[in-house]
Amino acid sequence: MSGDYSEFFRVFAHVSKAIHSGENTTEILEHIVKHIRDILGAKGCIFWIVDHDREKIATMVSDGFPYRNLASVNYRELVRLFDPEQGPFTFIADARTDRRIPDVDTIGKKSVGSIAGSHFEIIGNQSGILAVYFYNYRELSEREREILTALGEQGAIALHKAFSYDEKMLQNLRQVVETLALALEAKDESTHGHSVRVARFARVVAVEMGLSEGDVESIYRGGLLHDIGKIGMTDDILERLGILSRQEMDVVRQHPEIGARIVGPLRFLDDVVPLIRHHHERYDGGGYPDRLKATEIPLGARVLTVCDAFETMLAGRKHFARMKLEDAVIALQQGAGHQFDPAVVDALFAVLVRNPGELVEGAGNLVLSGLKCYRERLAGRSGVSPLLFI
Repeated sequence: MSGDYSEFFRVFAHVSKAIHSGENTTEILEHIVKHIRDILGAKGCIFWIVDHDREKIATMVSDGFPYRNLASVNYRELVRLFDPEQGPFTFIADARTDRRIPDVDTIGKKSVGSIAGSHFEIIGNQSGILAVYFYNYRELSEREREILTALGEQGAIALHKAFSYDEKMLQNLRQVVETLALALEAKDESTHGHSVRVARFARVVAVEMGLSEGDVESIYRGGLLHDIGKIGMTDDILERLGILSRQEMDVVRQHPEIGARIVGPLRFLDDVVPLIRHHHERYDGGGYPDRLKATEIPLGARVLTVCDAFETMLAGRKHFARMKLEDAVIALQQGAGHQFDPAVVDALFAVLVRNPGELVEGAGNLVLSGLKCYRERLAGRSGVSPLLFI
């Protein structure tokens, strides 16, 4: 590398301009890896975008000699190789003997010597890893590390800008869809607010179960949209829930599939589709549409099943009366292990015991002793009657 920074500053200026002019992020990363390889005289350079929430590699951009072993690593291998807890910079003196490199019998591992890499924060739980590799032993000087870090950070800035914009745009789109669903629900006075309450219950229960922030938000959105499939049903059927004929019930039972088809093309709601489709499955396999059972049912859908039933019991409908809180508790307990996931029911009960007002307005007098009393009333009962929640 030349003794001055002229090439580095030229590349840095180009990348900065590209970032601020809104150029394609992939093209910016391609420009970075190509010029880092040229500046450092490396055989190859790779920039990974890592999604730690989903434990996967979201994107990989590379340039130069196709080092197959490094280019094909999975998430766990990559974070073990470039462990941020060991510091922001990783140096592997000889890839041919380092046990962290996958030992695949290809030309790749036999043809690479040293590897150097750095970590970069992007946004949320996404980070970037930038690595260069050489044929022989090659340790970067302090100045070369500065160049690698500076250009890597430029890439991270470009990604942060792109992801921030994308997330804002996706959030706006989600809000449009959710607002539409709630507006349609508002046509029926008896169900007005149902989805909002189900979503709120589901978020509280998901937090109680220790789920990740991303999963909690997906479950919340699933609660808002779980009944969107009822859009295509006539007002006459919706107004007579509870006194429908068998044929009419068959029509209503199509709403999870219809809802999944409605939302399916909206890729920004991919995480919500299975929750919509499966929120009427039963833990014992007797639900619909796919008769899934136990852990075959997505956890988020199991949460929605409990919260949907709980809200329906408390609110009632035109043709079946609302239930007292203690009777709703008994019904949930009675259905645990049959209709409902027992772990989800227990999480909801835990919230009720600790802070009943968080779920049910005016339920401040419900304490642990009272909850135990309600559950003890089940003693001696045989059989479990299926509950109707559509």
